[in-house]
Formats: sequence, structure tokens, C-alpha cells
Amino acid sequence: MSLHILSLETSSAWCGVALLRGLVDASSPVALISREHQGVQEHSARLLPMIDEVLAEAGIARSAIDAIAFGQGPGGFTGLRVACGVAQGLGFALDRPVLPVVSHAAVAVQAQGTAGQPIVVAMDARMQEVYVAAYAQPSGGEQQVLLAPQLMALEGLDEWLGQTFGQTPGTLPRGVPDAGDAIGDAIVADAEPASTGWWLAGDAAAAYPDAFAGVAAAQHVPDAVRPTASAVAMLARRAWLRGEAIAPELAMPLYVRDKVAFTTAERLLGAGGNPKVAPAAPVGEGA
Repeated sequence: MSLHILSLETSSAWCGVALLRGLVDASSPVALISREHQGVQEHSARLLPMIDEVLAEAGIARSAIDAIAFGQGPGGFTGLRVACGVAQGLGFALDRPVLPVVSHAAVAVQAQGTAGQPIVVAMDARMQEVYVAAYAQPSGGEQQVLLAPQLMALEGLDEWLGQTFGQTPGTLPRGVPDAGDAIGDAIVADAEPASTGWWLAGDAAAAYPDAFAGVAAAQHVPDAVRPTASAVAMLARRAWLRGEAIAPELAMPLYVRDKVAFTTAERLLGAGGNPKVAPAAPVGEGA
């Protein structure tokens, strides 16, 4: 039985669409057709034409799509709403389910690290802040969440990374040595033990080089800097095979930053600038 998953990713400055074609069999190969366009102000205008392009190249109609996947964030607020809204609209129109995929996970899956070794994904959140998450790729192949996406300030981040995951490749990561330990409250309780070393992916290191000065150059993954629609599609396929597709009305963007501006009342009381997240806390004191 064939499987067609349409994938959308607009959480960054890039707008991406991919069509995954394969069989409903975890061991079967898949084919991907994709389009990308850079321009954060053009996501809403470019997304639908790019969908038509990949479907035309594949020679299939929209009715042949089995599910619609989208990168749910965290990321740019407008971009997240565009991808989620289009996925919901297509899902309702075609009577098809939706597969939300965390955008940080789509970055991590491109890193292809050694089994069990953490991949820390740090994405630029603007305002001198970053969205940070961590994943491991166990020997069984299923990606595991070590640290769910969260917003962190740049202040203290370098030290926090070193304390949590270890200073250099080959150092046993502190804070992720076994299944029972926790990084703040966000580590998965049954996560597979991590091996030695860790890698840094995402675009935050390029945006804030001083904040990541303590991370060795050998730890950076230059080919995994942003989520792509193809990576979202690959993770969505795994979710489909696990039976995790949801109804379109249940799809939601993943907003990690809850507040981007002070209210008028708060400004009158003296609040200025934008709300800021607290600096990264030491291991064992929350994240």
C-alpha cells in the first residue's frame, strides 16, 4: 500500500514543501520531492504554489495525499501560523489527518549523530534568546527527546551547556548519564543512556558566536542548521506508522515564548523593552 505525506515547514526564514512517497512499511525506502524558498515575509504567498509544484512533479492530485505534516515550532510566530493554518485547511478540505512535528526534532534528525550521543539544537529566538532542545538517536533508530524545546537567555547558556552535557567531545555528558536523571524537569524519564560526546546543531551559534564560544568547533554540525520540509516528512512518516496522526482541528503551533510585549498597563508602571526569559539555571535548579 502506498503512502503520500505532504510536508510543510515555515518556522524559520525558509519556506519549504516536501512530498514523501513510499510504502506503509517501516523498512521500505522512500522518495522525496521538495521545494524551498528563502524570504520570511513571503511564506503565505509562496506555500500554496510550492505545494502545487511538488504535486505536479510527482504527477498526483491533492486527493492522493494521505496526511499533511507541518513543522509546529518553536520558531517565528507568523511562520508557525502559516504552516499550521495551511495544514489544517488542506486536512479539512481533503478529509485527511495532520501530523505536527517539532521543528527542533527536524533539525536533530539531519545531524545523524552516533547512537546515544546527545544532539543539542539551539535556534535563534531573537531578543538575545534561543530556543534549546536536545535529542538522542538510540541504536534502535527512534529519536528520543532528552530536553523538550524551551526558551533560554544567552546569559549563562555557555556554562549551562558545559555543565549539562560536558565540555568537549569524548567527555561523559553530565546531567544525562542514565535514564533516571533529569535536566531541569524536561528530560524523558525512560530515555536511553547517552554515550560520550555531544553535538551542537541549529543557527544560534552563528547568530550569537560569543555565547557559544565554549563549544568546540568539532562539536558543531554545519549541515543541520535549520528545519527542512524533507526532515519534517521523514519524522512524520515515523509518527504515521506509530498511529499518531490527529484530526486537523487538533493541530496547534508550538509556542515556547508566551509573551513578546508588555501590556499598556505594564509600560505605564515602568516596564520597558520586551519581556525576557531568566538566565539559564545551573543543573539541578531547573532550566
